[in-house]
Amino acid sequence: MSESVTLETFEEWKHHPITKRLMKQLRADRETMKEGLINNAFDEEQEVKGRCRAIAVILDIDYYDIVEKVNE
Repeated sequence: MSESVTLETFEEWKHHPITKRLMKQLRADRETMKEGLINNAFDEEQEVKGRCRAIAVILDIDYYDIVEKVNE
């Protein structure tokens, strides 16, 4: 049984202190990776770029992204 995701539950999750802390850490990690890319600190640059893109997707997720994926 899957729990329905309402706009209200999404907003609760988004503004929960744990979620906020996670998003803050993801932003910091992404910035660290971007700095590393600029300074040629990685052997596998494409992998790091992929991680940066994945983090960007997570940071930008909104309710309608969740609803569309659940309804597919």
